[in-house]
Amino acid sequence: MPSDPVWAARRGRLLACVLMVCASLPVSAFELRDPFAALAAIPGLQETGRACPATLPARPLNLADVIDTALCRNPQTASAWATARARAADVGAARSAYLPELSASGSVTERLRGDSTSSGSGFDVGGGSGGSGSSDTRITASATLSYVLFDFGARGAALDGAKALLDAARATRSATLQSVYLDAVTNYYGWVSAEGALKAANEAERAAKESLDAATIREQVGTATRADRLQAQTAYAQSQLARVQAEGALRTSRGSLANVMGLGANTRLDLAPPPLVTPAADFTDQLDPLVSAAIASRPDLVAAAANLSSAESDVDAARATGRPTLSANLTQNYTDTGPRERETTQAGLSLSVPIFSGFETTYRVRGAEARLEASRAELERLRNQATLEVFQAHSELITQTQSVFTAQALVTSAQESQSVARGRYEAGVGTILDLINAQSSAADAQRQLVLARSNWASARTRLAQAVGVIDTARDPQYDAASPATGAAR
Repeated sequence: MPSDPVWAARRGRLLACVLMVCASLPVSAFELRDPFAALAAIPGLQETGRACPATLPARPLNLADVIDTALCRNPQTASAWATARARAADVGAARSAYLPELSASGSVTERLRGDSTSSGSGFDVGGGSGGSGSSDTRITASATLSYVLFDFGARGAALDGAKALLDAARATRSATLQSVYLDAVTNYYGWVSAEGALKAANEAERAAKESLDAATIREQVGTATRADRLQAQTAYAQSQLARVQAEGALRTSRGSLANVMGLGANTRLDLAPPPLVTPAADFTDQLDPLVSAAIASRPDLVAAAANLSSAESDVDAARATGRPTLSANLTQNYTDTGPRERETTQAGLSLSVPIFSGFETTYRVRGAEARLEASRAELERLRNQATLEVFQAHSELITQTQSVFTAQALVTSAQESQSVARGRYEAGVGTILDLINAQSSAADAQRQLVLARSNWASARTRLAQAVGVIDTARDPQYDAASPATGAAR
């Protein structure tokens, strides 16, 4: 390779050209990961403090632990978070349209005078075997700075639309968190119901075994018939079957709860029972305020309103595509042909006026207007759906509250009836059938009480979710004074 000063100078100019081309690389190739701080609007999970610990707490998990684990481990929450961050990045991309654009290009061409010609870097000039005579090198480089001065609102509409979609993604993320919150509460109390049903089944089996033992002893001493013993034995077998079924239901409820928590269904969970809370019945006249609160605060309605705003911006953006664009340009050119070097600078304004695009703009506007109408209809549908869900959840909570009071009275009555039936049978004045029926009623009443309490707790959370007031950032400590917001405290 030649080592003369001319080639050294050309090599320096080539390096300058390469550096100029590298300067045109996008910003993402460097360390400026969020120059507009757009992603700061939706911090990552690690930045929010929701990073999940590697292991579960080494103690029985209460309801707050279950909900916290579900909120940080459930894949739905991670997906909603990532979608919101993607929308935040779209906002940053829309803001970049307000900045000037800088681009650079360069080329080096080496022409061998003789039998062959090649294009490229030309590093083998003068040292190869295929050429004869001297060489001719041409180096060109240019840098262009352009800035859009006016575009009839196209950039503004795009930015407004991106911001609206970000608001919708935020609201959708909140709705997803509330949905996971509700699923965690519902499945936790499903486990509570299954656990209570198993305890009731064990108690019924124990009572049936005692009745069978009593009937066997009475048959042996001649105060009862063989039919009494067989009836008691049948009741005992039925209680064993009920206990086995209750154990299966409990295993299923544990698997469902682990799945909602973002864990494997076969994960062993050590769960703590919830504190006993007495239902309050001071909210039967609160329906209208709850409906109003739902219309104002439900995340899905907030998301629908944001989507409507985005659709309005899309109409403006579609209309702006058919309007002129005024830009300012500054271009610096450099050319080196060996004997001569030339540098030129050009500055000016460019006006782009769309004249005819085959009616593309017309149909884009019509499509955007149709999507706007669809967004309005969807918002109205969701408002009606929110009213219905609040009404149903409110009615269910009233029903479950009354069910708890009724089940408590039923348990007291059934237990007294069982005690009386056992005393009468042991005294020889009652029948084994009366005792079996009383035992069955007592066990069923206990199951009904546990189920009613669990359904009441789930109904409170469902009402809070229907209203849109579940606070997923706070510990879920129940407060019986406020049925709408108690599930979030």
